[in-house]
Amino acid sequence: MHTPPSASSPSPDDDTASYEDAKEAVSAVITWYGRQLLDARRSGDQQRLEELTEQMKVCTEDRRRLVGAAPQEIERLKVLYTERLRNLGAGES
Repeated sequence: MHTPPSASSPSPDDDTASYEDAKEAVSAVITWYGRQLLDARRSGDQQRLEELTEQMKVCTEDRRRLVGAAPQEIERLKVLYTERLRNLGAGES
């Protein structure tokens, strides 16, 4: 007879949801940086443009790493980018 997993055992659906949540958080931060990059280009602020480009590069690398990442890494990135998005929203617009 098949015993269902205990409540503390993650199900495949939990892993998928966590992956999707992490991907969504990273993508939202990338979108935020994209908007800021446009503003920096328009204003001619080269230093800000370089800083934003570097940050966006790190984000895209993290998003790529999500594929095949261990559940702990997915969760870490989800928390990191959710917090980063919150801070970006509270700081600059």
